Amino acid sequence: MSYGSGKLTPPPVTVGAAEGRIREAIWRGFDRYRGLLDVIEFGDVVLVLLYLRGRPAWQVLVDGDSDVERALRSDLPADGGDAVLLRPLLESVRKAGDMRQMASLVELVDQLGSDHQAHLAQVFSAVLERVGGLTTRKGSGEFHTPRAITELSANLLDPREGDEIFDPCCKAGEFPAAIVDRLTQQGKAIDRLAVAISDYSLRSCALAYLQLRLRGITPQVLPSVTGSLPTGAPESRYDVVVANPPFNLSNWNGGGRFNGRWRYGVPPAHNSNFAWLQYVIASLKAGGRAAVVMPYGAGLSENTHERNIRAAMLDDGVVSAVIALPGQMFAGTDIPVTLWILQHLPAIRSGEVLFVDATELGSIQQRRRTLDAAEIDRIVEAYRDWRKHSLDPVAGFAAAVPIEQVRSEGYRINPRAYIPPINEVPDLRTRAREVGELARQLDRLAQKAAGLDEIIEARLREFSL
Repeated sequence: MSYGSGKLTPPPVTVGAAEGRIREAIWRGFDRYRGLLDVIEFGDVVLVLLYLRGRPAWQVLVDGDSDVERALRSDLPADGGDAVLLRPLLESVRKAGDMRQMASLVELVDQLGSDHQAHLAQVFSAVLERVGGLTTRKGSGEFHTPRAITELSANLLDPREGDEIFDPCCKAGEFPAAIVDRLTQQGKAIDRLAVAISDYSLRSCALAYLQLRLRGITPQVLPSVTGSLPTGAPESRYDVVVANPPFNLSNWNGGGRFNGRWRYGVPPAHNSNFAWLQYVIASLKAGGRAAVVMPYGAGLSENTHERNIRAAMLDDGVVSAVIALPGQMFAGTDIPVTLWILQHLPAIRSGEVLFVDATELGSIQQRRRTLDAAEIDRIVEAYRDWRKHSLDPVAGFAAAVPIEQVRSEGYRINPRAYIPPINEVPDLRTRAREVGELARQLDRLAQKAAGLDEIIEARLREFSL
C-alpha cells in the first residue's frame, strides 16, 4: 500500500446549504430500503458510491453496469492489497447487489449532479457522521469523532506541508481528514503530506481509507493497534499524532506481561487511558505535537499508577494544554471529555499548563452539542496567545497555571478548578434578603446611636456644658 502519495487531485473543500440538502435526500432514500439493508449496510454502500461519484469509473455505473465491486477495484492501486482492506464494505455492496438494489442506489447518488462534485468530500463526511450517530445508538460500539473536535484539533496543531501524520485509532478518518481540509482551505499543497492510520476495526480503516483518498491522500494502513499498543510505541515517529481512543479499555495488553517502553510508568492492566497517552507521546518526533481525546476522569484518577504517570508527564512538560469540552458531543455517550494537547521534548512553555473550560460553549444540533466556528476560534486564539506569552487569564474560560500550583493540587487536571470564576450576580430573592438584613442592622445601629447621644447629652449637662 502506498504512503501519502498525494497523486489524486483533491476536490475543493466547501460547505454550504447544498451539503445539507444532499444529505437529507440520501437519508430519505434510506426509507425505501428498510428491511432490506440495515443502517450500517446502507451507509457502507452509499459511502462507496459517494467515493466513486467523483471517479472515472462512475460513468460505467450510470450507463447500466451494476458491478460496483469491479468499479471500485479498478480505481485502486494495482497491487491489489487495498481490496483486502475494503472487504467489510464490499460485503455490504454484494448484499445490495444480490437484492437487486444497486441500480436504484446508483440513481440516488447520481442525483448529486456534476455541480455538486466540489462538495463530495463534505457530503461523505456528513453521511459518515449520520451513520456513526445511528450505529452508536444501536450499540455497535464504534464511536464517531464529532467534526467540531477534529476541526478544533486541526487548528490547534497547525499542520504544515510535508508533515507526517498518524492516527492510531482512526475511526473513519475524521481527524486526518480535518487536517487535510485545513491545509486545503489554506491553499497549501498536500502532495508531500504523509498519513498513516490504524484501528481495532478493519471497517473503520476501510472507511478512513476511502475518505482520505477522496481528499487526495492515499494513507498507509498499519496493522491493528492490538499488537503495538502493549509495546508502548509504534515503529515510526511522526510530526503530528491525533487520537480518539476507546476510553477505560480493560485488558488492553491482552493479558500479557508489561514489556513495553513506558517512559512515565507502567499503566494499570484494567485501564488503557494512560497507555494511550504514553503511546501517543512515544509516537512523536522531537518537537512533535498531538491531540488526544480523554474522559474527564483521566485527569482526576486517584489510582496510584495513573496518578504517578500523570505527575511524571506534567513534571516533564509534555502536557501543553487541557481543554474541557461540552457534554453531549458524542451520539453514544454523555460522558464529559477533555482534549489533551501534548508535545514532545523540547517542550514549548514548559513549566506551566494552559487550562481551558469550554463546557459552557456550543449549541444543540440534531440532539448533539457542537461548537461553531467562532467558538473554535476563541479556544484556538487563547492557545496561540498562551504560546506567545500574551495570554491574560480569562475569568470562567482560560488560565495558564504554573506546574508548582498543579503539583500542590496533587497533579489533578481539572480545568475549572484552576480558572478564575466569573463573579456571579445573586438572584433577586437573595439580594432582597441581603438588603432587608442591612436595613435591620442600620435600624439597630441608629437606635444604639440615639441612646449614645442621650448619654452624651446627660454627661455634658453634668459638666454644665
